[in-house]
Amino acid sequence: MTDTPDWNAEVARIRQLRRDRTKVGPGSRPAVVIVDFQKAFTEHEHVGPSTAVALKHSQTLLEAARAAGVPVIYLVMILDRLDDRMLAQRVRSSLTERCERGNPWTEISSAVPAQPGDHIVEKTVASGFYNTRLHDLLQDLGVDEVVVIGTSTSGCVRATVTDAAYRNYRISIVEECCDDFRTLSGEVSLWDMQDRFGDVVSLDWMLGRFGAPTS
Repeated sequence: MTDTPDWNAEVARIRQLRRDRTKVGPGSRPAVVIVDFQKAFTEHEHVGPSTAVALKHSQTLLEAARAAGVPVIYLVMILDRLDDRMLAQRVRSSLTERCERGNPWTEISSAVPAQPGDHIVEKTVASGFYNTRLHDLLQDLGVDEVVVIGTSTSGCVRATVTDAAYRNYRISIVEECCDDFRTLSGEVSLWDMQDRFGDVVSLDWMLGRFGAPTS
């Protein structure tokens, strides 16, 4: 019989692996892609204090991005019919039940409201690229790097990052601006994304790139 893993030690180990992993590096034309910071995913009954912290950090990042002329793109899950959801979400209880068009839960969080000039892209599954206009929009904007923030780290953020990597975008995931109420899943996904798909970076590093003051 194997010993039970020491999960605290495992988390410490993957954080160190994440810090040491070779970086891909940034691009020259970034855009900030905000994944699912909607009421359905930021105000549900399982959210903890980390959600408010991530939203506050994201507000700071978005102000810096807009001031630097960096495009800002919101991904929002909007379903015309709940029966359009993938099978697992129809079989199991899911927060996507709140994402039918017209439901107030689909509104973007008031902590990070869209501003004039921002872009909003609707999606129906975890990835922001699947059957959406996101790739075409990024191409029209001349973007070569996606700066990804949002929720949940292990779900829609990871799926969007994976599909961005398949399209050869450079990817910067801003750690302090991502949230996951499944704490361990979030930690593991940050390592997984750093290991396979892009770079997990700090808020201060990204603010410095955008010419904004850091802490």
